[in-house]
Amino acid sequence: MSKAMYIKAASCISPQHSYGEGPMLEPLMSSDTGMLHVVEQDYRKYISPVAIRRMSRLLKMSITAGMQCLADAGVQPDAIITGTGRGSVSDMEHFLSDMITLKEEALNPTYFIQSTYNSVNGWLALQTKCTKYNETFVHRGLSFELALLDAQLTLNEANDTQNILAGGFDEMTDYYHVVKGKIGYWKKEQIDSLELLQHGNTDGTIGGEGASFFVLSNDKGNARAAIAALKVLHKPGVAEMQNAINEMLEQNGLVANDIDVVLSGMNGDAKQKKLFEAGTGMFGDGATVCAYKHLCGDFDTASGFGLWLANKIVSEQNIPTVTIQSGVRSDAIDKLLMVNHTITGDASLILLNSCK
Repeated sequence: MSKAMYIKAASCISPQHSYGEGPMLEPLMSSDTGMLHVVEQDYRKYISPVAIRRMSRLLKMSITAGMQCLADAGVQPDAIITGTGRGSVSDMEHFLSDMITLKEEALNPTYFIQSTYNSVNGWLALQTKCTKYNETFVHRGLSFELALLDAQLTLNEANDTQNILAGGFDEMTDYYHVVKGKIGYWKKEQIDSLELLQHGNTDGTIGGEGASFFVLSNDKGNARAAIAALKVLHKPGVAEMQNAINEMLEQNGLVANDIDVVLSGMNGDAKQKKLFEAGTGMFGDGATVCAYKHLCGDFDTASGFGLWLANKIVSEQNIPTVTIQSGVRSDAIDKLLMVNHTITGDASLILLNSCK
């Protein structure tokens, strides 16, 4: 059985006010355009003015979130492990556009170099002078979860204290939104993002973006929450989803009534509604069922925002009202189960424990 991963720090740049100090998710942000963009930050704290001019939004928000996370933890990383579904889409679009406009002559290589999936990891390694293990997972909707799984395996093998910077990042562009709209990713009706889950009887969801980073350690000191278990599922049905949840609970000596909060990745898509209901309906009235994708939108590594929110809920013992879908929160939040299902059909389960 895998050992717990202790969350020493978490930092998130998202379409909500999730970065830095201040009340959690306040004030709330919303959109009726079918997509949510991050709340931009002052990126000059960690990126020089000379370099920042050449960087895409994805690079700026990812580097800043990652460096802030390390600063909050007060550690140097022993490894950098991330996941991304698409990498820097804007840089790729810019490079391909230049190829057509310039007829493949005298191309600026900067956009190509920065569009590669591991460019964020490279910048973070340079910033921290970390020459150790460095890995980027690009597995669509499970990219972030596989980065966490790799971090778990790395920490399990360590004989000494290790601190790993793990994260997930993706961006949304107008062109990408149009392309994915052609295959039914997004809702056709115009709705307010905060009302997304009230439109669960129609197909599609809303797009989003963000960068979420965590310092994960095999040392419990100063941690307030821990990832006790992690499981990824390839295109499960209702029965497979419920069996996986029961198996995770059993392996950790738990029953359904032990779960205080279920944090669901429900995204308002009617095609996935049964699977989310299968995951959240197993806990009856004993658990508070919450959701998060109406706050950040849906994208390949949206579960990174979900884990940031889960860590906040467990660490601060506070559930934001805007996330609650059913149930009444308990006096103490000791066990939280994240249940996510991606547009591409894969799913994941993450169990968090309080370290208090």
